[in-house]
Amino acid sequence: MHIIPTSRDPSTNLALSSRNAYLSPQEMEVAPVLYRALSTAEEGYSEDGITGEVLIRRAISVVESVQVPEGVDMKVDYFEVFDKETFEPVRGPVGGREVVIAGAVWVGKTRLIDNLLLGWRM
Repeated sequence: MHIIPTSRDPSTNLALSSRNAYLSPQEMEVAPVLYRALSTAEEGYSEDGITGEVLIRRAISVVESVQVPEGVDMKVDYFEVFDKETFEPVRGPVGGREVVIAGAVWVGKTRLIDNLLLGWRM
């Protein structure tokens, strides 16, 4: 696999994707929640004893706490923490490991996906 940096909108950090064209203006307002959820998990990565389960719960709680405008549907598809090399899910402690947190959120009929690298950089 060849990993390259994610191109992001400079004002919202929303991953740039052709899928974004399917979002209504109201949906576009809430779409950056996926990046915020992953970033919240990233902030906890260096905490002593933090686990993959905790990072996933933190990401989900960010999405679930968003005030969604009337007429906009949003739901979590998944969040996962996995090992950089083996792609095996990481449920126990993540400290010192090179992992990825990835997620997908449905905003309306559009499935948005994103990920962040934890404990390593390109």
